[in-house]
Amino acid sequence: MLKPLMVALLLSGCGNTAPERHVPAPPVLAAPAAAGSAYDFAHPASTYVVPAQLQELSGQTLVGEGQLACIEDKTGDLHFYNLRTQRLDSTVQFGPKGDYEDVARVPGGYLVLRSDGTLFKRNGRVTTTYATGLSAANEPEGLAYDAASQTLLVACKSEPGAGLAATKRAVYRLNPTTYHIESKPAYVLDIAAILARSPDAARPGKAAKKTGQLSQFAPSAVAVHPRTRHVFVLSARGNDLVELDPQGRLVAAQTLDPALFPQPEGLAFAPNGDLFVSSEAGSKKGQGRLYRFSETPSQP
Repeated sequence: MLKPLMVALLLSGCGNTAPERHVPAPPVLAAPAAAGSAYDFAHPASTYVVPAQLQELSGQTLVGEGQLACIEDKTGDLHFYNLRTQRLDSTVQFGPKGDYEDVARVPGGYLVLRSDGTLFKRNGRVTTTYATGLSAANEPEGLAYDAASQTLLVACKSEPGAGLAATKRAVYRLNPTTYHIESKPAYVLDIAAILARSPDAARPGKAAKKTGQLSQFAPSAVAVHPRTRHVFVLSARGNDLVELDPQGRLVAAQTLDPALFPQPEGLAFAPNGDLFVSSEAGSKKGQGRLYRFSETPSQP
């Protein structure tokens, strides 16, 4: 099992302006020492073969017990992947060609996030677009539905907005009706603090990526655990996966093995807590990858 990184993470929560059913944003907290992840990311419970159409697999969301809805980052197609047959059941076009980053299933359809901040909602045969208030400068890449609060979270890869310094990264909550971001981020990640505790030795195969760069931790996916409501934030740069509890405290941080994850881009939870992690091929001759991880039994 990979050794968890010792990461210092500062989070600040901000008040909600959206409906009362929203979960209150976490207060400002100092992160305790990481207790370790409930997942062994070195040993997948299942490994799936994905077709050539998903070579650049950038996001997935669970449809049912045996199916994922997947997108890749070049076409406006929604692919329905069968976990049993490891083949595509069907493909639906929801929009034009573009740089698509993530997908989330919501009551009434599917939402797909484009890198310029535009949301595409597919409901039956109808596609509706929404402006989130984010732009290409923010590079929104992660999208997740939080069933408990009935809201969406969007993780930004680059400029955090809201007047925050460039050394921060932001996760925003979207208004459930307009799909526009709230004025202040739900979570603010201090990237300098993360990198200060991320030694090169803990990054197998990542010698070419210097940890001193503030761009090293750049969120590419976000997901909410269905039972614990822990928030998972994935960074393709550095192959890091950070886990926070509902109050925004650090639970664990892992560096994923690049031999398994050349370019990790997608996260999706099953109702039982199983976590699907996808990776783009990382090269023109490579193949997209999809893994399922089960929670390891807790030790007494």
